Amino acid sequence: MDKQKLEPGLDGWVEKKRAEWSARGTPDPISMIVIEYWGHGDAAFGGSGDDRALGPDGLILTTQMRMRSDPVQFASLEEAHEACKGIKNRRPQSLLGIAPRWR
Repeated sequence: MDKQKLEPGLDGWVEKKRAEWSARGTPDPISMIVIEYWGHGDAAFGGSGDDRALGPDGLILTTQMRMRSDPVQFASLEEAHEACKGIKNRRPQSLLGIAPRWR
C-alpha cells in the first residue's frame, strides 16, 4: 500500500515534524514560510519546477502576485499547519512544505 507523504495541513504533521527536530536536538524555528512544490527539476536547466510561497488570504503566490505581496511568515508550526488547510489555489500534484528560519 502506497503511503501518502505527510505534509502541512494533514493530521499528524506537527507532531511528526517536532519529533524529527527533537531527535536531532533542533529547537523550533523562529519563523517559517509555506512553500508549494510543483514540477520536476530546475526550470533554469530545462525542468518544469515552479515552487511558490503562500501569501496573504490563503493564496499561493503567482508571478504577478509576488510583485505586490510577500510570503506570509508564520511564528509556529501550528500556524503554518492551519494556514495550509485553507489554501484556495493549490495546484494538482503539488506538495506542501515549510522553509524554516532559526536565526
